[in-house]
Parts: sequence; structure tokens; C-alpha cells
Amino acid sequence: MKPKMNQLSRKIISFAGKKLFFVALVAIFITSNAFAGGEGENKKAASSLKKEFANAQNIAWKVTPNYIKASFTWNGQQLEVFYNNAGETIAESRIINAGNIPLKAQQYIQKKYPDYKIAEAIEYNNEESGISYYVSVIKGNEKIILQVSTQGDVSIYKP
Repeated sequence: MKPKMNQLSRKIISFAGKKLFFVALVAIFITSNAFAGGEGENKKAASSLKKEFANAQNIAWKVTPNYIKASFTWNGQQLEVFYNNAGETIAESRIINAGNIPLKAQQYIQKKYPDYKIAEAIEYNNEESGISYYVSVIKGNEKIILQVSTQGDVSIYKP
């Protein structure tokens, strides 16, 4: 009886092993196909980043269905570059000194928000709409994000 049990055990193990191997192959195939497009798109964006910002450091990538974002340091500046799926630049942003926004906007913010502190200023350059600025002002627990045009017009940013 023992030899028959050993044979049966071997057949079951062999069959289960083949099934497991097949399942593993299918899983690998599905996984590689699911990520192939994202990796290819990311490679295009990485190539574009390398061409545009050769000395970029501390690069962090974020891939979404709508864009690919690279956050990094370049020449002492904190930058973010947004790419489409073809690896083409669609927007760039960088943290700037609040003194670099248009004077008209600085005056408006100082007059309209005298008790607020400027926490951050960002220059945003979109391929379609051009340059605009975003300024975060804080008073206590209240934070307001202002959108500033290159002409110095200020409005509250509503995403």
C-alpha cells in the first residue's frame, strides 16, 4: 500500500506543481503587461528630464493616468516638471521667493491680507496658459491659496 501512496503523492505534487507553475507564469505575464505602458511612458519622461535638466538630483516620480510628475532639485532650486504620456513637458513649477511675484500683487496681498504671513510662493509655467503664480498665505489655522497673473491680478485659487 505504501508504494501506491508514494506514487499517488508524487503525481499529485507533480500535477499541483505544474498548475502552480502555470498560474505563476500567467500572473507574471499579466503583471508585466499591466506595467509595460507605465514604465515605457516613465522612460520617455525620464529621458526628457535628463535632456532638459542634466544635473537634476533627488528625483521622485509620480505616475498618474493623466500625467507623469518628476519632483527634484536642480541648481539649488526645488522643481516639479509634468509630462504627458508621450514624455513631452506640459508644465513646470518651482518654489520662488515671494518678492519675485509682480509688484502689483505684492501690494494687493499686503493690503488685503495684512495679518497673514506668506508661507510659500510658486511659479507655474503651463505650456497652454503660460506663467502664473500661486501664493499661500496663513493666519493661525487658516490657509488661503492665491492665484496671481503675470500682470499682478490676484484671485483666490479654487481647484
